[in-house]
Amino acid sequence: MPEESGNVKFTSGAEIQSLLDRLERERVPAGARMQCRVCWHVYDPAEGCPEESIPPGTDFRDLPDTFICPDCGHPKSSFIEITDEEK
Repeated sequence: MPEESGNVKFTSGAEIQSLLDRLERERVPAGARMQCRVCWHVYDPAEGCPEESIPPGTDFRDLPDTFICPDCGHPKSSFIEITDEEK
């Protein structure tokens, strides 16, 4: 819970991180194919990611926070959803 000091509310780093994690999971629909915006590697949940020992059937939003692009090493936050027009 945010702490109050006068009229100012302080939120802990853990609370902020928890909120950011929740928002990150919510931005990616279940079953979405995702593409690294740095090197264009595509993560397809039907295939998983053998390079990172991620089994087929794993949604992008269920990947660990430590997941990195197997081609360029950029973090999970570097991926964008592939829309229907791009599939």
